[in-house]
Amino acid sequence: MSKFILFLTLFLTVFTLSAAEKQSDNMDKMVQIFPENIKCIAILSPASRPNEKTIRKGIAMLEKAGIKVKLMPHSFNGEPGKTYTCAPLQDRLADWNAAVNDPEVDMIIPTRGGTGAQDLVKLIDWKKFKERDLPLMGFSNITCITSAMDHHKAGRPIAGPNIGRLVSATPGALQHLKAVLAKGAIPSIPLIPLKKGDARGRIYAGHLALLTNNYLSQYPADTRGRVIFIECVGRNTKILDGYFQKLFKKGFFNHAAAVVLCHFSRLSDPQNKDKMFESWAKQLKCPVYKGYPYGHENDNYALDFARTAVIKNDTLSFE
Repeated sequence: MSKFILFLTLFLTVFTLSAAEKQSDNMDKMVQIFPENIKCIAILSPASRPNEKTIRKGIAMLEKAGIKVKLMPHSFNGEPGKTYTCAPLQDRLADWNAAVNDPEVDMIIPTRGGTGAQDLVKLIDWKKFKERDLPLMGFSNITCITSAMDHHKAGRPIAGPNIGRLVSATPGALQHLKAVLAKGAIPSIPLIPLKKGDARGRIYAGHLALLTNNYLSQYPADTRGRVIFIECVGRNTKILDGYFQKLFKKGFFNHAAAVVLCHFSRLSDPQNKDKMFESWAKQLKCPVYKGYPYGHENDNYALDFARTAVIKNDTLSFE
């Protein structure tokens, strides 16, 4: 029995050390991802209340990477346990203004998406944000903000991981982000053709439902000559097709250089996804591709609206 206890003790010790080592490695994953000009990042919740434990872990990762983090005071406000509860709109606006007006802040990363950013954008002082010219990175409901940034030509919109998604990001997604933030060379990515054709254009990206709402609101996108990357999460293909048809009828795709369909995650009828994609490709006049890893998955590859996407021989590269 004593030998067994000794063996068990040694096993548990080794297992604990191994787990601690893996945890340590995981905490180092954001080291050297952010360029030298990004020294201070503001974290805030313009949409739904996030999981505090996840966000605290993301902040610890950033700090281990040498980033100074400023967590805005109302980031965890809202009713605990509810997925889509938000802090009061005025509190979210106060956090936004505090981040934008802080001269030390070099970048803004929201905690998560959810819902609520569509109300915030109506109150933002876009003239001030244009003066600051800050990069902001997010996706899902944050599409409301990146689309409004593009509309107002304010700041540097980047469709990519919120801080919550950075915690679980794959190594490939992080290395891609490193190249995007540094404005450096980005490795080419093969795509799957639905309607073949070469294309070149500045990037536009977002969540299908929010792109639809934005385009029909006061922040219509100028998609002429753009390569449009689209993601979505949840719902079923009938609802998704409804969003697409609204955009199609309103001319959203009329002068697009190309459309790239990205992660369409957690659909209630995933077996119909490819059929839906093929139907969309038949309706569009521009080249249509799928397979770029952007959206509600851990391999969420960032897209900088300031970059130009080039599709040639079914391969995507960036200028």
